[in-house]
Amino acid sequence: MEILGVDFSGAAPDNNTWVAAGTLADGGLELRECFPAGRDRVAQMLIDLPSGSVAALDFPFSVPLLFADYWRPGAQDMTQLWTAAAAMEPAEFMKLRDDFVSQHGEPKRVIDRSHTEAYSCLHKVNPNMVPMTFRGMQMLARLWPAGCDVPPLPAQNAGKAVLLEVMPGAVLRSLGLPYKGYKNGVRRLELRRTILDNLPNVCPVGLPNLQEFREICMSSHDCLDAVVAALAASLWSIDPSLFGLPNVDGDGQDPLSLPGSVLRLEGWLYAPIATVKTGAVAATPPSQ
Repeated sequence: MEILGVDFSGAAPDNNTWVAAGTLADGGLELRECFPAGRDRVAQMLIDLPSGSVAALDFPFSVPLLFADYWRPGAQDMTQLWTAAAAMEPAEFMKLRDDFVSQHGEPKRVIDRSHTEAYSCLHKVNPNMVPMTFRGMQMLARLWPAGCDVPPLPAQNAGKAVLLEVMPGAVLRSLGLPYKGYKNGVRRLELRRTILDNLPNVCPVGLPNLQEFREICMSSHDCLDAVVAALAASLWSIDPSLFGLPNVDGDGQDPLSLPGSVLRLEGWLYAPIATVKTGAVAATPPSQ
């Protein structure tokens, strides 16, 4: 099974999106390559993945319900937001965001409120989430018509890959590993070393050749995030029940039970709801 992990960048230079590609077989993820690529190349790679493949992408797939209603009143699901984004320029979207935030602040999606490490996708300063959200939605406007499946939307059954929204920090947190400070903190190298030393021990997915990519992961947190995203895609492939799966028929009384209309517009962040140690899985709430 083909696996892809993508640490996405919405920056204007378009040279800092990282891809980790590998193969899942016999419960183990064998990494094949990890490299930076432009967004167009990444989109084509995703379209070309064979049926049964899973790709985990590190960017918000949609926006909060309140902003969606402000932007595209009457929209029924996030595919309509992706189409609208594809027809806009970045400056136009940024102005729309600025006008909205001046009135309503920076709301989070429902699922983001269950992850303390998640920012609003409308957050603009340190980090600036807006370009990656906008460019990511533009890319999804290309991937969805090509037949890719994007949970929690209904499957298209077109023989294309499954695309999951993930956040590497949430994955690391669920595994009991450092999830803050490993990117730009003063202890970043120490924390990256801790992550790489312990990943093979705390996850049921085997990582037989992780050490071949140790040096590049130590030098680039973007590469490390792509590898962690690939690990999340592998976990999904083995057992989706390890993730907090939304109940589309819910009444909104708990984070995993929401009206389908909210889920279809806001999307869902897929993170394991289990702490995994030496192959044993113990369920924990998604907010912990």
